[in-house]
Amino acid sequence: MRFGFLLGTGVGREEIQTVVALARAALGQGHEVRLFVMGDGVLHLQGHETNPWAEEVEKLMRAGVEVACCASNTAARGIPKDRLIPGVLSGSQYDHADFVNWSERYLAFT
Repeated sequence: MRFGFLLGTGVGREEIQTVVALARAALGQGHEVRLFVMGDGVLHLQGHETNPWAEEVEKLMRAGVEVACCASNTAARGIPKDRLIPGVLSGSQYDHADFVNWSERYLAFT
């Protein structure tokens, strides 16, 4: 099965923990996973020095999870592309729509 996740909440919220745990569980069962991040959620995609979740996101990506974010949301929060975790697609809502279309199940954490 193909699972898509949307993360829209930032630092200090528990949704990132839930998304990481569900993505790991899905991968462990042999499912495919994609993650789109927008809103304050983009704060979780910054490099290690400012983000305690960077290592977990990188592990998911190494396990095959495709991660994309809304470039407008990163720009609005002062995060340049070169401060994103390497491999994260700095995209648009078009990419979000593509992830939704690809998914057989889509879970939103906003």
